[in-house]
Amino acid sequence: MSKNEGITLGDFAKELGAELSGNTEKIVVGLNTLRAASNDEVSFLSKDLYVKDLKKTKACAVIISPDKADLAPCDTILAEDPYLLYAKATHIFMNLKKNKRKSGISNLSDIHDSAKISPTAYIGPFCKIGKDVEIGEEVILGSGVVINNSTKIGKKTVIYANSTIYDSVSIGSNCIIHSGTVIGSDGLGFVRDGENWVKIEHLGKVHIGDTVEIGANCSIDRGSVGDTIIENQVKLDNQVHVAHNVNIGRATVIAANTAIAGSTVIGKNCTVSGGCGIIDNLKITDSVHITALSLVTKSITKPGTYTSGTTLMDHGLWKKNAVAFKRLKDIIKK
Repeated sequence: MSKNEGITLGDFAKELGAELSGNTEKIVVGLNTLRAASNDEVSFLSKDLYVKDLKKTKACAVIISPDKADLAPCDTILAEDPYLLYAKATHIFMNLKKNKRKSGISNLSDIHDSAKISPTAYIGPFCKIGKDVEIGEEVILGSGVVINNSTKIGKKTVIYANSTIYDSVSIGSNCIIHSGTVIGSDGLGFVRDGENWVKIEHLGKVHIGDTVEIGANCSIDRGSVGDTIIENQVKLDNQVHVAHNVNIGRATVIAANTAIAGSTVIGKNCTVSGGCGIIDNLKITDSVHITALSLVTKSITKPGTYTSGTTLMDHGLWKKNAVAFKRLKDIIKK
């Protein structure tokens, strides 16, 4: 790999704002684990569990806390929080990759004449861009992305292959939307008319803030009346469902296979672990942490950690506990 495909350790440390002890001219081309790193890659130590791997690493430099620097067999980049610095380091190498990407519009794409597309954007093959769409600077659309009418996408947002963005969706800057995600579809809205169902047309929109990341195969419904809102810095894992008129507050993180029913409001700086269900029309305050497989059936007004799922146990013991749970009401009466 040539030098212009990597970065010197000196420049790497400078971009991180960290202290380097070692060869400033050494070229590094990527990040890797302590065990798998080669002599042109950087690694990191964030847990004592991996000290044994540190002693054997072939990495050319390690991001490490000052109190453990003497354990490293290679150059060091000092950080009070090595894991945080590692996270920032990933951006440096990702930007190196992005700088190699070309701008322009594939001849195999279908672009409406009224669409406004920055000359620095990249539109991949088989994309379809609708009427009055606005696409900002350095946006990247992978192959097969569909952007429907009157949608706006902010600068430096990346939308991966085969994602679909419906009409009148706004997506901020520096967002990442992974493959297969659908944004702006109708939610579950029907009213009984005798033995039939009458559909409620969804007339609202979806607004997504800046620096939001949405995982693969997520579904985000548009508002029925009013809008679905995902605020800045929200992170959604794969296969998360956000129903109509949900509002997710700033910097909240939601793990895979969680479903949030309509008109629920989730506050800022919350975390929702995998496989959770949150019913409709609830309000969850800021700084709430919900553990895996929990079912949230009422509003949460105080910050803290909440759990409803049962933990793994021997199956025989689980059956005995299940029987006891059924009898709990009678036991309390006695």
